[in-house]
Amino acid sequence: MYKEFFKNLAEKENGQFYFTDENISIGMGVRSPNVIYKITFTYKDNLFTIINQTGTNYITTIRCQLNDTLHPIPFTVNTTSHLKNLFLQKKSRLIVTTEHSNLKYFLSKNNALNILSEIANKEKFDPNITCQYDNVWSIETNYHLEFDNWTDPIEPIIELYKNLINHF
Repeated sequence: MYKEFFKNLAEKENGQFYFTDENISIGMGVRSPNVIYKITFTYKDNLFTIINQTGTNYITTIRCQLNDTLHPIPFTVNTTSHLKNLFLQKKSRLIVTTEHSNLKYFLSKNNALNILSEIANKEKFDPNITCQYDNVWSIETNYHLEFDNWTDPIEPIIELYKNLINHF
């Protein structure tokens, strides 16, 4: 099921799909499964890498290395806990942090981020999205897979990245 999802996504994005399924020895004769789904593709000369690990780690990392022609603006998107959100009475659990009001407005109106917000409100989806410079500009999202339908956020995150690339 998941293998087909990632394979189809790679085809949709004209990218490459990689899959490994192996057992890792964790000592004293105990073995743990390690399943990795990986997709790479480019969009307007920006390299996307999606790595989904299950078994020893249950995490997804979606990274886009931005090309040098763009002028990105640093930002972060984090979540508040469900409990804290009850007291804050906010519509979204996602919190955008940036010093640029135009980018904050752009993100608040972005349909892909709104879809991610809906997922966060329904599920235990707690993404950490950052756009920062570390020798190169990149946008990166990390989230754990401790919720049902953990493939649901992948396509909206890709769409968010593409929207940001077009915006920058």
